[in-house]
Amino acid sequence: MKGKTCRETAKHASLAILLAVMAVVFISPVPAAEAAVQAVYYASPTGSGSSCTQAAPCSLTGVRDKVRTVNAGMTGDIAIELRGGTYTLTAPLVLDYRDSGSNGYKVIWRKYAAEAPVISGGQSLSGGWLLHDSTANIYKKTGVTSRFRQLYVNDTPAVRARIPNRTDTETFGPYYDTVSADPAAKTYTVNKSEIANWSNLAQVEMAVQPHWYHNRLRISSFTTDSGYSYVSFQTPEANSAFTKAASFYASNAYHWENAYELLDAAGEWYLDTTANTLYYKPRSGENMATAAVTAPQADTLLQLAGTSTSPVHHVEFSGLAFKYTGWNGPSSSGLVATQAVRPINGIAVPAAVQAAYGHHLRFIGNTWSSIGANGLQLRIGVKDTQIVSNHLSYVAANGIVLDDNGARDPAAADRTENILVGNNTITRVGQQYSNGMGIVAYFIRNSVIEHNSISYGPYTGMQIGGQSCSCESGMADNQIRYNDVHHMLQLHDDGGGIYTLARQPGTWVFENYVHDIARSPWAMGSPVAALYLDNYSQYITVEHNVVSGIGTGAQSTYEQTGIGAANNTWLNNGTQDQTVKDQAGVKAGYVEPIMGSSSSAAAVNENFNSSATGSPPAGWGFNTSGGTVTVQEVPSAADKSLLVSKPASADSVAAEKSFAGISGISAVEVRIRPEQTANWKMAPYLKDSSGNTAVSIAFDGGNIKLYNGSVLETVGPFTAGVWYTVRIVSDTDTDRFDLYVNGVLRKRSAAMRTAVNNVGKVLLSVGPGHTGAFYADDVTVSSP
Repeated sequence: MKGKTCRETAKHASLAILLAVMAVVFISPVPAAEAAVQAVYYASPTGSGSSCTQAAPCSLTGVRDKVRTVNAGMTGDIAIELRGGTYTLTAPLVLDYRDSGSNGYKVIWRKYAAEAPVISGGQSLSGGWLLHDSTANIYKKTGVTSRFRQLYVNDTPAVRARIPNRTDTETFGPYYDTVSADPAAKTYTVNKSEIANWSNLAQVEMAVQPHWYHNRLRISSFTTDSGYSYVSFQTPEANSAFTKAASFYASNAYHWENAYELLDAAGEWYLDTTANTLYYKPRSGENMATAAVTAPQADTLLQLAGTSTSPVHHVEFSGLAFKYTGWNGPSSSGLVATQAVRPINGIAVPAAVQAAYGHHLRFIGNTWSSIGANGLQLRIGVKDTQIVSNHLSYVAANGIVLDDNGARDPAAADRTENILVGNNTITRVGQQYSNGMGIVAYFIRNSVIEHNSISYGPYTGMQIGGQSCSCESGMADNQIRYNDVHHMLQLHDDGGGIYTLARQPGTWVFENYVHDIARSPWAMGSPVAALYLDNYSQYITVEHNVVSGIGTGAQSTYEQTGIGAANNTWLNNGTQDQTVKDQAGVKAGYVEPIMGSSSSAAAVNENFNSSATGSPPAGWGFNTSGGTVTVQEVPSAADKSLLVSKPASADSVAAEKSFAGISGISAVEVRIRPEQTANWKMAPYLKDSSGNTAVSIAFDGGNIKLYNGSVLETVGPFTAGVWYTVRIVSDTDTDRFDLYVNGVLRKRSAAMRTAVNNVGKVLLSVGPGHTGAFYADDVTVSSP
């Protein structure tokens, strides 16, 4: 692929494959010039006041508030430069719409010169350590009233006291194996010798990983007989931990954690919360009189808190280090988490940096380390955002999470789309919650994940998609390319180096290098694969990926056809192309692809939500001689649509949207809800700029129909009152088009009705001789 343009790569592909490249304009050989800087303000760890000059820097909140006074009418970027040192936070720095750039310029938070600013959620527990047990070489520190689940000594992670002792840095093992479980009684059966009546028993956790789950179950009680112990657990986690058949919980790898009696290996620690005393057994060479001991006290360091109506936007973070965050939720509620540390027992997972409802955000060249939950999390409604050349390591859960809201087929305002995750190094994720992943992307669209290096983790490298059904998911046109994924799945099963879920037409998994994947000795019997298309993965192309170093019990490729994976295309994934290997992963001199905007790059992007209810929308042409064209609050006041209604057979009713004619490839998508099965509804027709009809799609007589040249064809049935997403990908160079309905390819390479030079109009109409009504929404027109 080196040196090729987007069109050269795809010139022999079908229109369906071209969908995968329509989200971006390929790499520009020259990076865009930076905007002029309007002003520079400064912060330091000891800053105060409101001057925010280099001589008198402010605190983080002080410099934020200073910029709020000058960013309303920006004439250039505003830079906030952080001097070196540690900014210790007990609560997140919160930015909202008031902290955004304006007039297209950015507010940039960046390091000062070559200095190293660290934004830390840690608290120092250095000093004051006393020798508690000279025989066992255990030290203690009293008066520790804070609560935490991670501890770092001289910047090295310590191990929460456990049995069996952790000796394997890759699998975190060894482990015991469960004997069985009784889902009705909500108990595990274990060998009697593996459990004891430890002190503070209610604080002891059973850390257990059945297949793709990771659970932290707090002991309630246990009983024993001659050979076995039967363990009960506290609520709420007990109510969620046994929802599957008993066989799911047999031979689960597990260990016990968090009792003083388990503190027997160098590098282990235990916090007695009843006595507010912290115990630690030093490693060789650690002197507790001088050791730097750190525990997390803040879960989140930076929160971008936009709303759907007031997003945060045009903000960049560059060259910053985020460190020492925590998450104490499992200590008080337990944890039952399906893949990607997704709790099903009613608690939420925080992130060191998290954003909601924002656009034009940039995270460039930052580091995350010693993170107690997720690293970077785009929760909901984040668009047109770049995550580039960052480094994430030693993360308790997931590295990067996109669309953490995870709702299938989200409303337009809630979509996370047009995201670039490029050239990032992500290693040692899932360090406490072992089903964490490098990158998790739920229901995203028009996004690119490329040139990342993901390595050394207990579970999946990256997951694209969320749990779904054989239905519209809201996903489309994502590109997963040029990534280097290796030494993953070192503990769990039922995962992949690159793993997908859900219908996502136009998604392209292309020229990745996935290697050194093997089944762990602690894994159970579900598949382990380098490339894995799981439940309801549909309309995905997996092409020219290199897979090597696949160990015993693992597979190069796997498709879960028994649970809805269908209509996917696998091409040439047996290659050992050295060029693919060479180009994969993080690259010096990486240049970002130029991403199309989710809002402004499309020729048409109309959801009718800003239009007045009961009136026709602005910017459209109308013929209402036979009916009405009005915006209605359907399906809701927050999500409006266009109603085309014709009560009598005479005359016509039509709405037409004109735009600059697109020659070559274009994609037109419209959501349609016909209100009756009878009568012909033009939904939609495509015309050229002169009004010549190129493509005719109609809902008529209970069937969706199209003209293939002059021949009328039926492509499938429809039901009145149900929404259908109609997507037409056309090429005026060949006068052919593909039709998708709800993401399913219904017709490939149909002939246009008329040879045209461009597509320039979308028509929604009920014509003479017909009656009826239909709703239309989310009209988009785009081109490569």
